[in-house]
Amino acid sequence: MKYTLSVIIIFILSCSPAGKFNKDKALFDSSAIQQSFRSVADMNDSYFEIRENNFFEFYRQLFDSVKNSSYPGKYTKNGDTLILHFYNKKGKELLGSKALIIEKKNEIVFFR
Repeated sequence: MKYTLSVIIIFILSCSPAGKFNKDKALFDSSAIQQSFRSVADMNDSYFEIRENNFFEFYRQLFDSVKNSSYPGKYTKNGDTLILHFYNKKGKELLGSKALIIEKKNEIVFFR
């Protein structure tokens, strides 16, 4: 019975967003940042980084300290639009599932 329960727990964790990211974490960590965007606010600054190997990360920092939230993912391109695939669904709730980069202004716009 313990063996069956262990297998079920491992299966559930491997299907979770965290489990999917754990498989890609080494590649994510080794991917260099290609482009970075920053939004400054009173308390939390928000960052969106595009990395090699089609990875991205959205995170917040309190007063230039440690990240207090992080939402990594992978993207695909459809024309000039990035289709964002977050490992954690909360990232999609915060930003949406698509992004458009305006190169001339060095801006990024998120939408659903």
